[in-house]
Amino acid sequence: MRRSSPAETAPAPAVGWVEERQPARDAILALYDAHQGELFSFLLYATRNASTAEDLLQEAFLRLIRETRRGRAPDSPRAWLYRVCANLVTSQGRRRRSAERWELGIAPAEPGSSAEENFMVREEAQQLHSALVELPADARAGLLLSAHGFRGEEIAQLLGRSKLATRSLLFRARAKLRDRLRPGRSDDV
Repeated sequence: MRRSSPAETAPAPAVGWVEERQPARDAILALYDAHQGELFSFLLYATRNASTAEDLLQEAFLRLIRETRRGRAPDSPRAWLYRVCANLVTSQGRRRRSAERWELGIAPAEPGSSAEENFMVREEAQQLHSALVELPADARAGLLLSAHGFRGEEIAQLLGRSKLATRSLLFRARAKLRDRLRPGRSDDV
C-alpha cells in the first residue's frame, strides 16, 4: 500500500477559497462586465480625468467586494454603484477644489465633418463642461445621474435627499445650466 505525502493529502487553501467564493466572484465579475462602461463614462464626465475616473471606478468595485464579503450585498447593485460613484466624486471634488482645472475630453471628429464643424462641437463641449464644473457637486451629480437615465426618486435615494429637495435641486441646476449656456450671455457684465 502506498502512503500519500502530506502535500498530496492537504487541500490547497487557495483552491478551497476560490470554490467557496466562486458564486460571489462570478456575480461581481458579471456586474463589472455589465456596468463598468456606463460607470466609467459617468465618472469621466464628472471628473474630466480618465485616470481619476479609473481610480474611482476601482474604488467603487472594491467597496462592493467588501460589502459582499461582510454579507451586505446591495439589493440593487447598479443603483448602489452609482451612489458610491457619486459620493466618491463629491469627496474627490472636495479634496481637489484648489487643484488644477479638470481636463476637457474632446469627442473624436465625425467622419466627413469640416474643420469648422469640429471646432464648433469642441467649443460647445467646452462651454458645457465649464458650465457643469461651476455647479455645486450635488447638482452636477444629480444632472449626470439624470442624463444616465435615473428618475427623480432614484436620484433622490442616491443623493440621500427627499424627492422634493431633489426635484428642486435638479430644477435649479438645469436653470443655471441654461443660463450659462444661453447665447449672447456675457461673463464680463
